[in-house]
Amino acid sequence: MNICIVHAHENKESFCSSLAITAKTYFEKEGHQVSMSDLYADKFNPVGGKHDFIKLSDADYYKYASEQLHAHETDSFVPELKKEMQLLLEADVLIFNFPLWWFDVPAILKGWIDRVLAYGFAYGGAYGFFDKGRFKGKKAFLCVTTGSPAEFYTPKGVHGRTLSDILKNIHQGVLGLVGFEVLPDFAAYGVSRIGDPERKKILLDYNTYLEKHFA
Repeated sequence: MNICIVHAHENKESFCSSLAITAKTYFEKEGHQVSMSDLYADKFNPVGGKHDFIKLSDADYYKYASEQLHAHETDSFVPELKKEMQLLLEADVLIFNFPLWWFDVPAILKGWIDRVLAYGFAYGGAYGFFDKGRFKGKKAFLCVTTGSPAEFYTPKGVHGRTLSDILKNIHQGVLGLVGFEVLPDFAAYGVSRIGDPERKKILLDYNTYLEKHFA
């Protein structure tokens, strides 16, 4: 299999980064090919705009989504985006690896979604939604670290919802929308407030998760 990990944490020594390396190590040990899009290390620009395109259409009115469709049809996305798109096309499994910020992905990962899952390339144009999506037959999941402990993420907890409920928009409105089969999240809770023994257990649990879903 080909695995694409999109990693969104600027500190290579963070526990979030350790999870990304754990997944990479596991899949490579099993003989799979792994690509890692390390967004901070790559200085990925999260802001979509005219700079995404080698050339623009001759439309009288500029509209970003329309230019994405035109770029897809004329092979005129800039190399930075074409690289990410090619990795995505080759991948059998997509992993978003990130810390939860404000109940969402960090801005740099949101920008990757906006720019790489482009109209015409990932959806729209010749492609439908969900079971008619371009990436039907591929799998995806979220590997997430949180600052709050697990007990905060319950209906009666401080946040009033489970983490899965919080991430539903990404499950359905991003990954599921373009056809991915979305696997359960892997969550590492309260990682800034626990010690090394607890962190080591989480890494072991992540290996168990990967074996369960991909062995």
